[in-house]
Amino acid sequence: MAEAGAPDSDLPERIAREHLRLAQRQIGRMPLSNVLTDVFLCWLVFRLGFSVPALLWFAALFAVQVGRWRHVLRTQKLPISDPQAALHWLSAYLLLIGVLRAVMLPLLFTHPVQVEHFMLTTVYLGLIAGTGASVGGQMRSFFAYVALVGGGLATVWALQGSADGLWIGALIIGLITVLAGGLRDQSRGLQQLVKLALDNEHLAASLRVARDDAEAASLSKTRFFAAASHDLRQPLHALSINATTLELLASRQADPLIKELSNSINRALSQSNGLLDSLLEISKLDAQAVKPNLQTVDLADLLSGVREEFAALAAHKGLQMRLVLPTPPPLATSDPLLLRRILTNLVGNAVKFTTTGGVTLSARYLDPHLTPADAVPQLLIAVIDSGRGIAVDQQVRVFEEFYQIENTARDRNLGLGLGLAIVQRTASLLGAPLRLTSTAGSGTVVELQLPVSAAAARLQDSPLAADAVQADMLPGLRVLVVDDELEIQLSMQALLTQLGCDVRCADGQAQALLLVEAGFQAQVLLIDHRLRNERGSDVIAALQARLGPVPAVLVTGDTEPALLHAARAAGHRVVHKPVQGQVLARLLQELASEGAPPA
Repeated sequence: MAEAGAPDSDLPERIAREHLRLAQRQIGRMPLSNVLTDVFLCWLVFRLGFSVPALLWFAALFAVQVGRWRHVLRTQKLPISDPQAALHWLSAYLLLIGVLRAVMLPLLFTHPVQVEHFMLTTVYLGLIAGTGASVGGQMRSFFAYVALVGGGLATVWALQGSADGLWIGALIIGLITVLAGGLRDQSRGLQQLVKLALDNEHLAASLRVARDDAEAASLSKTRFFAAASHDLRQPLHALSINATTLELLASRQADPLIKELSNSINRALSQSNGLLDSLLEISKLDAQAVKPNLQTVDLADLLSGVREEFAALAAHKGLQMRLVLPTPPPLATSDPLLLRRILTNLVGNAVKFTTTGGVTLSARYLDPHLTPADAVPQLLIAVIDSGRGIAVDQQVRVFEEFYQIENTARDRNLGLGLGLAIVQRTASLLGAPLRLTSTAGSGTVVELQLPVSAAAARLQDSPLAADAVQADMLPGLRVLVVDDELEIQLSMQALLTQLGCDVRCADGQAQALLLVEAGFQAQVLLIDHRLRNERGSDVIAALQARLGPVPAVLVTGDTEPALLHAARAAGHRVVHKPVQGQVLARLLQELASEGAPPA
C-alpha cells in the first residue's frame, strides 16, 4: 500500500505545473491591458520630447509582449512534459520586458521633474504590483524584474538630490518590500496546497487499493460459497428426495411408524436446510442471484400464514400472537416468497427474544385517509414485540453478518446471526424501506414499507399455497434424469416412480444420448449442472438437438449470476439444491400441464 506522504520526486514538478498554470491564466488575461499600458507610456515619453526613442521602445516592448503571449497560448494547447522549461521561458520574457522598461528611465529623468514623471512612476508601480500575480509565485522571476524596474525607478528618483526624490525612492523600496513579502507567502501557500493535494491523492490511491482488496476478498468469499454450495447441498439433496419417497411409501402402506420416521427425517432436514440456507442466502444476495418476482400479494393471507406458523411456539411461551389488518383488506406489490422470508425472520426473532406480553404483526396504510383507489398509496407492515429491546449502540450492528448480542459462545441452537443481515439485504432488493426502533427493556418495532398494489380485487388463491404431493400424480410422464452421482440417480428414480413417472437415468451426455437413440422420448429433462467434465446446459443443448424443444430443469447448488442468467435466457427452469420433493413434483406437474411433447 502506498504511503500517504507525497514523494519528494513528485512535489517539485507538481509545484512547477501549478506555477505555470497560474502564470498562464494571469498572462492570458493581460495582453490588451499590457498593450494599452505600453501605448500610454510611449505617449508620456513623446510628451517629454523623445519621439524616436519612444517609437523604437514601444516596438521592442510590443514584440516581446506578443512573443510571451504566443508562448502562453502554445503551452496551454499542448501537453507540457517539462513545466520547469516552460517557466524558464516565461522568466526570460519577463526579464527582457524589465530590461526594456528600465533602460528608458535614465533618459527620461535627464529632464527636470514634471507631471509626466509622476504619471510614469504611478504606472510603473502598478506594473510591479501586477507582475506579482503574473509570475505565479516564482520569487526569482519577480525579484529579477523588480530589481530592474523598481530598483531603477527608486534610483533615478533618489538621484534627483531633493527631499521629495529621496522620499519617493524610499516609498518605492517600501512598496516593493511589502509586495515581495506577500508574494513569498503566496508561494509558500501554493507549495503547501500542492503538497496537501498530492498527499490526498496518494491517500485516495491507498484507500482505493484497500477498497479493491476488500471487494476482491468479498467477491472471493461469494464465489467460494457459490461454488461450494453444490457440494454442500448434494447429500441434503439426496436425503430430501429420499424423505419424500419414504412419505409416499408410508401413505401407501398406512404404516404409522414409517410415517413418523419420515416426519422426523423431514424435521431434521428442515433444520439443516434452514442453517445452510441462511449461510448461503448471503452469498446468493451478494452474487445478485436472487431476482424479485414482483406481483400482487394478498397481505391478509400472507400475514395470517406467518402468524399461524409461530402461533404454537408463542402459545407455548405464554405469549399472545396478534394480527391487525386494515380496511379495506391490503394488497401490496412485492415478491411473496421474499416478503414471507423477511417476515418469518422478524417474527421468529420477536418470539425468540420475548418472554412476557406478546408479538403483534400488523399492516396499515401509511396515510389512514388513503385507500387502494388513491394514487400510489403505501402500506406499512410492522412486527412489534414486548421483549427486552435493543440498546441504541447495538441497533446498527444487529444487521451485520454473524453478529448476535447474547450469543458470544456461538451456540448454533441460537442461530448463526444471519437472519437480520438477510432481512436487510432482501428488503433492499425489494426496494422496501426498513426501519428499526427500540428501547432497551421496552420492546422493538421493525417496519417495512411497501407500495399498495394496483389490483382491484383480492387474490383468490395465495401464491404460497402448496398442494400436498400424492402418489401417481404424474402418470406416464417421461423424465430423463442426468446426474453423475449414483445416490442421486437412485433417489430420483425412486421418487419419480412413486409419482407415476416413466424414468431413465444417465450419468452424462453420452449415456443420455444412448437412451434417446434407444427410443426413450423424454417429455422433461432433469439435468444436474455440475457434471464430471461437462456442464448441464451443454447436455441440455445436445439432448434438445435430438428431441426438439423439450422442457428442461437445471438442478444446481451454484449461485453464480452468469450461470443463472444464461440458463434463464435459454428458457430453462432453475432449481437450487437441496430440492424438496414436493417442490420438484409440483414443478414437473406444471411443466406437464404446459404441454410436454406427447408420446
